[in-house]
Amino acid sequence: MDNVFDSFKAQTFDVIATTMGYDAQCRGITARVLFNHPSENEKLSEHNYDYDRPTLEFKVNDWKGIREAIERKEDVLITVRGKEYYAMKIIGDDRIAQDGDTYKVLLEEA
Repeated sequence: MDNVFDSFKAQTFDVIATTMGYDAQCRGITARVLFNHPSENEKLSEHNYDYDRPTLEFKVNDWKGIREAIERKEDVLITVRGKEYYAMKIIGDDRIAQDGDTYKVLLEEA
């Protein structure tokens, strides 16, 4: 049987992405993502937010093959909020977000 907290974790991401996330397109596929592009540098808890480096998070099973394309240094364009960004690299330990179920991508404006 799966750990009950795993289902809570997945539900939490879905609720946050539904209420505060954005639809993003990459290679013809739309996924709901968490997009972070602060207007100024700030520190919140142990996280530093750099307005020059937007990030987004997407679920592991969304956008199949995109992580591999990013790691191969292919040009991966992601459109979010009507603007295009290059996916520069997957960040985090073992290139996976701390929750183990999402990828966090460092972006650069196209």
